[in-house]
Amino acid sequence: MAWDRLRPVLCVFVAAAVAGILLPRHPAASDPPVTAADKRPFVVFDATLYKDKPALGTYHIRPITVLYESRLFVANQSPAAMPPEVMVRSLANELRASREPVVIDIERWPLKGEGAAVQSAVAKFLSVLSWAKEEAPGVSFGVYGTVPLPDYWRAIRDPAGAEFRSWQQDNDRLEGISQRVDALFPSLYTFYPDRQGWVTYAVAQITEARRKAHGKPVYAFLWPQYHESNRLLGHRPLDPDYWELQLNTVYQHADGVVIWGGWGENGPDSWNDEAPWWQVTKRFLKRLEPPAPGPSADRTVH
Repeated sequence: MAWDRLRPVLCVFVAAAVAGILLPRHPAASDPPVTAADKRPFVVFDATLYKDKPALGTYHIRPITVLYESRLFVANQSPAAMPPEVMVRSLANELRASREPVVIDIERWPLKGEGAAVQSAVAKFLSVLSWAKEEAPGVSFGVYGTVPLPDYWRAIRDPAGAEFRSWQQDNDRLEGISQRVDALFPSLYTFYPDRQGWVTYAVAQITEARRKAHGKPVYAFLWPQYHESNRLLGHRPLDPDYWELQLNTVYQHADGVVIWGGWGENGPDSWNDEAPWWQVTKRFLKRLEPPAPGPSADRTVH
């Protein structure tokens, strides 16, 4: 999403990425498309912000609530400050009847670097989750793009190497968060046109989320545009076959996908029923097993 905390340094790498130079990666390459013989429950959530959006429930797409910083914090609060407890509790109370997950999106607290700062950030997340769960004990809560850390360059390295292991160690420091949430929501946004590199990154992120989830569901965030941190490609739509590759990859490895997007320079964009990403998504949805009925069929609440 537009407020994703990951801001890779592009000055060194963007030329190589745009040229399609491949990076070191795991043995896994791409995944086969979804076929009728391979159908299984897989949840698709809609977190898009488009205006004039049609009712997507007819496509078996389920709603999801994302609590952004703009709803949690008072204007001009210090980046290190906690959101007002009364605001968090009020929002959670309004959502106490929700049948779908609620994702908290706070990206201002440091989760990498100096140990005391990370411990402080984890404690803040735990306080927010505690307030929310006390007001809405039956709701499944998660935190966007936190565990595992969305670190492209370390995640694509050799799993036996020092860089990859240091990424896992940083994720281990966030164990308090992964224990307290009800599902994990890794961010798999697109920074480069290197498709094989993206697959390596996505599989590593989901695999690491599985390691930290302790059996809880893993729902990956996808965005059918390039992340704005890429100065050459930011906000450009992905090629349809690249978007299809991403949907298929997440299907093969995760329990569901959260589709984000629809926020333009001046607010929500208008829905376009002919958009290539939506045509690809509809074809993908037709090949899926419809989600099981019931409010809690796909979640584990702790």
